Amino acid sequence: MENTPNYNALRAAGLLDASFDAMAKWAPTWTETFMTLVQDSQLNNVLEPKLIALIRLCIDVTATHLHAVGTQRHIRDALRIGASRDEILEVFKLASVIGIHACALGVPILEDELAAAGVLEQETAPNHLNTQIETPVCDEMRAQGNFNPLWETLYRWDPSYLENFLSMATATWKNGILPTLWIELLCIAGDASITHMWAHGTRRHIQAALALGASREQILEVLKIVSLQGIEACELGVPMLEQALDESAE
Repeated sequence: MENTPNYNALRAAGLLDASFDAMAKWAPTWTETFMTLVQDSQLNNVLEPKLIALIRLCIDVTATHLHAVGTQRHIRDALRIGASRDEILEVFKLASVIGIHACALGVPILEDELAAAGVLEQETAPNHLNTQIETPVCDEMRAQGNFNPLWETLYRWDPSYLENFLSMATATWKNGILPTLWIELLCIAGDASITHMWAHGTRRHIQAALALGASREQILEVLKIVSLQGIEACELGVPMLEQALDESAE
């Protein structure tokens, strides 16, 4: 299309599909300005192209978004760049374990409200039924300084559940499929996503990434990529608008 060279380049590279074509035709100046931001992340060499593709995939596949069209496109892009099946599966696993945030947020609130209602009774003490439960994963995370303080009440009330969940959640850090720094950057993307905005987790994973040697520029680049997630309003809505206009003209 005329007057949209950056859009045309991204389209030719397979990073965009036909769902954006009408937008480029109807609002070329706006589209080109946005695509300049998208293209910058592809060319500035701050992050590896494969990691960029995995970050975009993580944003779209995470449970707070579940954007199927974008997920399909980013899977294709990641495979084209050289990501393996196992690397993409690790992104899916990371996106899956975001569910622990329901407990990290809700259980401390539940504890507070039980206390306020006067029905907490002995629940603040360790459950006597759980005193013999071994929790090697939780213990290891405590020793490493990685145990989230928001999990403490859940650990007291149901250590078996937390142990099993964290055993699943920490596998990605241990299996060596993705570099540990990449995992932390992917977690930053998932937590900072505009459909999640989990501040506590974003801070924890930024701290972990910095401890692993991440630069300000690398973390900033992740956040910039996340900020461009908003274009999916056009990806979803413009084809619907185009269809409605065609139907109304019949």
